[in-house]
Amino acid sequence: MESANGDLPIESPWDLVKILLSPKTLPHVFLLIIGTGGLFALISIIDNDPGFAAIIFTSAMLSYILLGIFGNKPTIFKWLQTSRYSTSLGRILGPLTLPISLMGIISSIILLTIGGDKQIRDIWAISLASLFIFWSIGQGLALRSSIRDIFLRSKSSNNSEKIAPTNWDLRRLYIGTLIFTASISIVRGAVIPNALGSNSNLISWLLYFLVCFSIILMFLQIAKDNIIPFDTSWTKGDKTRVHRTSQLIIFLIVWHFSSAWSKLSGESSGAILIEEVVLVIVTVVSAVWAMSNKNKSNIQFISKDTAILWAIAFGFGYAGSITVISGLTESVLGDISQTLGIGHVLTAVTLLIGFNDSISRTKLIHSEEE
Repeated sequence: MESANGDLPIESPWDLVKILLSPKTLPHVFLLIIGTGGLFALISIIDNDPGFAAIIFTSAMLSYILLGIFGNKPTIFKWLQTSRYSTSLGRILGPLTLPISLMGIISSIILLTIGGDKQIRDIWAISLASLFIFWSIGQGLALRSSIRDIFLRSKSSNNSEKIAPTNWDLRRLYIGTLIFTASISIVRGAVIPNALGSNSNLISWLLYFLVCFSIILMFLQIAKDNIIPFDTSWTKGDKTRVHRTSQLIIFLIVWHFSSAWSKLSGESSGAILIEEVVLVIVTVVSAVWAMSNKNKSNIQFISKDTAILWAIAFGFGYAGSITVISGLTESVLGDISQTLGIGHVLTAVTLLIGFNDSISRTKLIHSEEE
């Protein structure tokens, strides 16, 4: 039996954003926000036992994974939309009845069995917190995959007019790296501190500029053969794809390294929350987009109907890791900042290591796009 949208794939990231913000499924987004805030408060109340929150977060993630797998069935999906309910209260709470019920069942089973043991709860909390490492690496993989896929599918990448690559193709990436690193160094080292009335540390950010710029230049040299290849079949589409993909990935690498530098050097401010929220949103969208387009013929359970469900599952997993880490530290604000900084380093390194593969040429069958 097919879903309401006939298992239609998600055609673009912008299409995915519209789906995630659709009023029909917006209560699920509110549940993620309110649930994360509530569980963070729970950890603050229940000292030295974040295991309870870890179990609830895991249950929330598993419930939405199950809904994501089976949500294409109309008999299930209709209960997850606001259009199924007639009253205002029903449109807010009705779509959440099924996921909350599943969360309650899963968490109750765990808490009434193995979850009653304090040692197991501690192991559970540590395990979920440790997943932050994999989430950080996964961010880099999802961003890299989605960026590559977007530009491979763009019309400009299909331009088959032959053209010879030149040294300028590499030099303009050098220039882009210089502009990105210098701009972010000035913004974080001078503009933001002056706006917040705090002391700026230009020497620290000058060092960041030199380190970041040098690292990226080194990886550009490693990827040189894919930027200016000795390939007589090189086309304008290839040239455009490589340039756009490279510049966007370079910007993300610079951003992640700058965030890590700020947090690890103790210069982070109240803007940390806004930055991390933006990062989570970008990561969730990238992950769902990458999964839904990796292999449309094999991945059938991610469609326009279930995209929101997978996004919420990712959101609970990522938020759970961060929240539980905060409960495992003595100084929540300081240690969390350091932990997030390490996460940014892992994401940036993942993007760097995969840079060569991201811009490498590949054979695509475009007939399905036409």
